[in-house]
Amino acid sequence: MKTIEEVLTKLDKIIIWCKENQSPAGYFACTYRIMTAQVLKGIQQKTFEDNPRMIQLDIAFAQRYLEAWENYHQGIKCSNSWYIAFEASKIKDLLILQHIFLGMNAHINLDLGISAASVMPYRKINPLKKDFENINQVIASINQKVQDSLSKICYPVDILDRLSNGKDNAILDFAISKARDTSWATAVIASSTPNFLRDSVITIVDYAAAKVASQILNPKINSSDLMKNLKKCESNDVVKNIEILEATKNT
Repeated sequence: MKTIEEVLTKLDKIIIWCKENQSPAGYFACTYRIMTAQVLKGIQQKTFEDNPRMIQLDIAFAQRYLEAWENYHQGIKCSNSWYIAFEASKIKDLLILQHIFLGMNAHINLDLGISAASVMPYRKINPLKKDFENINQVIASINQKVQDSLSKICYPVDILDRLSNGKDNAILDFAISKARDTSWATAVIASSTPNFLRDSVITIVDYAAAKVASQILNPKINSSDLMKNLKKCESNDVVKNIEILEATKNT
């Protein structure tokens, strides 16, 4: 792939597959597609210090997700954190937010830092830091729209958003910003690691991300009836839910 437009096309194909197969994996795919489109818009508006470099990073970042998706569906080994996220699409009683967070965990906690290190020279990651942080601002600009869509699928999301006055978009902002803090640390470590040892770093980071995935799958509050009650508040129509999320890209 050479353009972000190609990335968006590939994400569209995954979303279509998810709708055809009624797969909850489409929830993250939609969210990621919306955010990728917003990053492209930021590049077109010259939001970043080095826009060509940001294109390179965005493509490298997307490639890790797309390769994990292809490998998983072809029965080829992928990272543990992505395997858990993809396998979770078979679990009927997971919340939509759990599916989204599982994808974010694998893609941001694992993929983003590794991708950032891959597009920068050995031990010279720091010049990327400002643009890396700028991504937060670009993505935050669409978080409210995503949460508006989620509130149509699960009304407790609307309640939580109202409690935060709709200003800080607490749900997605918190998840993304915390994950990005972790991913920058990963980028720094990977950048300072010789190429022949980077696979070992990836394995370690993947192990940690898989642990987080396990916590997303089985949160401590799962011992109560809260999760079941929240699930009852959600729409069970996977295709319709995906279409509601998809509509965000047109607003």
